[in-house]
Amino acid sequence: MARINLLDTRTTSFGDLIGNGKIYRVPPFQRDYSWDEENWEDLWQDILVLHTHSDSSHYMGALVLQSSSTSEKEFTIIDGQQRLATLSIIAIAVIEKIQKLVDQEEQEEEKQANQERQEILKRTYLSDKDPRSLRYSSKIILNENNNDFYQSNLINLRRPLNIRSLSKSNQLLWQAFQYFSNHLEELKDVIQSGEKLAEFLTDTIARRLLFIQINVEDELNAYTVFETLNARGIELSSTDLLKNYLFSLFQGPDDLQEA
Repeated sequence: MARINLLDTRTTSFGDLIGNGKIYRVPPFQRDYSWDEENWEDLWQDILVLHTHSDSSHYMGALVLQSSSTSEKEFTIIDGQQRLATLSIIAIAVIEKIQKLVDQEEQEEEKQANQERQEILKRTYLSDKDPRSLRYSSKIILNENNNDFYQSNLINLRRPLNIRSLSKSNQLLWQAFQYFSNHLEELKDVIQSGEKLAEFLTDTIARRLLFIQINVEDELNAYTVFETLNARGIELSSTDLLKNYLFSLFQGPDDLQEA
């Protein structure tokens, strides 16, 4: 059996993963977003336990990443895109609730405080501003079928004009946002305060949802780990695994289109 070269293995939180200017890319050959209500419900129940037990944490499974050869802050997501995308959607839902408070707030001081909270949370968990170009860059970049919708609609809190016209996976992304937005409304101790909403995201979601992060240095070893540690996501068939590995060897869009 070939030796698996692991750059490092560590326990990390969602907040640590998404901070410090790191960027995570879903490669174009990975499957589209596919979690549904059963998966969202399992995750939400885990989050509710954390919310009611402030000294607890929850293990989200293994996250397999391939480090970029050009930047120490860029990673390809080999396994874990469904979980990272969904946690990002929860962050979007929290930010949307703070925006509603901004729109409803009559006191200027509290309105400004919530606007500042919203901006900090967006830059921390969704997209950061490059100090050189002054442009925002997303912390998570989904595959070619999902990324435009994720960036244009979800991150910008823009409701799609015709939900039925969306692809199945983009419908699931939007339904995930609606699911968590609706369930946030049930947290009466959180929903009325921008400070409490920010605390819910930065403490419960970002600090106490934990992953085992596995960094792998080449494609073959990445998919060997992927096959054995596909812990919480939707199970992949052998055909999916083989397709993903072969596609990962392509050098550009021409190779992918030909295949």
